[in-house]
Amino acid sequence: MITIGIDIGGSSIKAALTDAGQRIVARTRRPTMAEYERERTISQIDECIGELLAHVEARDVEGIGVGVPGAIDLENGVVYYPPNLPGWGEVPLADILSRKWDIPVRLDNDANCAALGEAHFGAGRQREHFVGLTLGTGVGAGIIIGGRIYHGQRGFAGEFGHITINSDGPLCNCGNHGCVEAYVGIHYMMREAIPLLRADMNGLLYQRAIANPESLMPVDLSEAAQQGDTTSRDILRDTGKRLGIAIASAANLLDITTFLIGGGIAAAGDPLFEGIIESAIARVLKVHRDSLTILPAELGNDAGMLGAASLML
Repeated sequence: MITIGIDIGGSSIKAALTDAGQRIVARTRRPTMAEYERERTISQIDECIGELLAHVEARDVEGIGVGVPGAIDLENGVVYYPPNLPGWGEVPLADILSRKWDIPVRLDNDANCAALGEAHFGAGRQREHFVGLTLGTGVGAGIIIGGRIYHGQRGFAGEFGHITINSDGPLCNCGNHGCVEAYVGIHYMMREAIPLLRADMNGLLYQRAIANPESLMPVDLSEAAQQGDTTSRDILRDTGKRLGIAIASAANLLDITTFLIGGGIAAAGDPLFEGIIESAIARVLKVHRDSLTILPAELGNDAGMLGAASLML
C-alpha cells in the first residue's frame, strides 16, 4: 500500500513516499515560507507531492496524509488558524489538495501524527497510553489512549504548547501570555538565550552570539554544555524545568505518566531532560511519582511523516 505522508512545520515541510506507512521509499523537503500568504505554503506542499509522484504512478497511491500545526476539523479536512502559519485562517486543505491531485487526503494535527508514528513504529510501540510531545517552532502534543489518538470532543485535543505556565509571561503567537510555547518554542527559546550568551564573555558561544546569533540552535547549546559551558547548560535546564511544569499538570489531569519527547529541541540532550524530570517530579501528584516516565522519541524527523502516512491505513 503506497501512501504519502507530509509533515508541515513552522520552518519546513517534510514529505515521504511510504510503503504501508512504514518503509520510506523516497523523501523530500521544502521551506514552509510561513511568513508569506497561504498560497505560497500550499505551492510548496504541491512541489513535494509532485516530486514524490515522479517515483510512482499516481493511480497507485492510496492516499495522502498531512500533519498540520493547529486545530483541525477532521471530518471536513479544514485547518483553523494555525498559530505558526500566520497567513492562514480557515483553510479547507484536504479539499484543495485532493482536487489538485485526484488522490484522497486526510488531515490531522502534526503532533498527533508524530505521536501516531511513535505508537506504530517508535518508542511508543509497547505503550498503550502516552503523550508524545513535539518540540520545534511550536510545542505540540499527541495524546495516545489505548493505542489510538485522543482527539477530544471536537477534534482539538493536544494543544500542549498553549498551557499557561506564567500569566505574566511573554506573548505567544496564539495571542495569550506565558504559554509553554512562548518559552520552549525554538525561536522564543533562542531569543531569550542570546542575551545570556552575550553576557558570558568566557562562554563557548559568546563570539557566535555577538557575530551570528541567528545561526545558534538548541543543539549548539547542547554541544557547548557537553564541553563544560555552564551558561548553555543552565539555559537548557531552565527550559526543561518550564516544560516539566506543564508535563506534571498534564499527568495530573489525564492520569497518563509516560511522555515521549521529540522534535528539534529534544536534540538538546541531557541538561534539557534533567530539567524536565526534576521539575515534573517535584510537581506531579505523589500517586504518579513512581510511574512518571519521560523518554526521548525514537523516530526523529521521520515521526510526523510516518504518522501522517499511516492516517491512510
